[in-house]
Amino acid sequence: MGKLNAEVALNISTSQEKKTLWAICWVTFLWSMASLMVFSLLPFFLTEELHVSKTTLGFIEGIAIFMAFMSKVFSGVISDIFKTRRSLIIAGTIGTIAIKPLFALSSGVWSIFWARTLDRISKGIRSAPSDALIADISPKSSQGSSYGMRYTLETAGLVVGGALASGLYALTHSYRVVFWFSLIPGICSLVVLYKFVHDNAAIRQQVAWHWSEVRHLPKRYWQILGGIFILMQARFSEAFLNIRAKDFGWEVALIPLLFVCYNIVCANTAWPVGKLADRTSRLRVLFFGLLVLVLANTIMIMAPNKWWIIAGFMLCGLHMGMTHGMLSTLVAENTLPHLRGTAFAMYYMTTGIAVLLGNSIAGFLSDHINGGAFYGGLIFTSLAGAYFYKLSQENE
Repeated sequence: MGKLNAEVALNISTSQEKKTLWAICWVTFLWSMASLMVFSLLPFFLTEELHVSKTTLGFIEGIAIFMAFMSKVFSGVISDIFKTRRSLIIAGTIGTIAIKPLFALSSGVWSIFWARTLDRISKGIRSAPSDALIADISPKSSQGSSYGMRYTLETAGLVVGGALASGLYALTHSYRVVFWFSLIPGICSLVVLYKFVHDNAAIRQQVAWHWSEVRHLPKRYWQILGGIFILMQARFSEAFLNIRAKDFGWEVALIPLLFVCYNIVCANTAWPVGKLADRTSRLRVLFFGLLVLVLANTIMIMAPNKWWIIAGFMLCGLHMGMTHGMLSTLVAENTLPHLRGTAFAMYYMTTGIAVLLGNSIAGFLSDHINGGAFYGGLIFTSLAGAYFYKLSQENE
């Protein structure tokens, strides 16, 4: 009888975990939709209405993304200490909803700077716990598929958000109207979170957290982190893709549609690649994803006309689909259960420092060289590719 009750409890738990996985994936879809409705148009709002230089744009993007990663450090560690993911995910979601109106009400570069920074901090608060929650509820053998599914829905949200931004801007020719409409998917995400996302009960029984435990993280984890630091300096803000497209003659109202192409490719790649990586070498899949980014940077530098920019965007989307979920999977599988939040926190801290450097370099190069951001991207991607290729050879 006791065995039967245990089996029933296990089935209930498994069913609840599946519901939570699907719910957090759909919440991510809504987060992404709201974000792209603002950030696909924000570079033009800054450079055209507020007359901000590309160097200043790179600085704003770099600081905002850096602060997002630093808040991920805080939230990841806190989620391990207090053994909860859900409450932090909800807090970060409420923060992003509250801050969205600031974009529509902003009248100067500093108000945009603070709105962008606070929005990214709120995003960071929810991100590390949601990454750790997916690892909590997914068997190790299917984590690649779980992260791939989440990233597929995340990019599908970007497709919808980009299409809405383009359509609304074409109808209204007002950045601020589009920014106001971004509140709707944010509010919907909060409703889904409250009703369907729950912590995994097993997290309560894990070993108590302490900083000294960090030394027990495997050597492979630190090796992966080193390669991520190199790669993320090539992952500058999408704002530079927007500006490159405009340099080639794309109209502002059409540029979000380029991101629709980008994200359609990404959405249709992430989940199948995640499943493939569960059956083969994840480092090898990651390496091929880096080769795609080398090609994308080359096209963005050497494109002979505006139509080649479409290929550049689509290759960037293919790269993200092949690698974004893969990085999360590599972090998740090379840590310890009671340090998942902390492992993701350190991953995001490393990424934040690298992205701050990468955006600053991209902004500086863009002001001095035509397509300069992509020269920097090409160099850092090539270095990361060599690093991960060597690492994959060592582990065969």
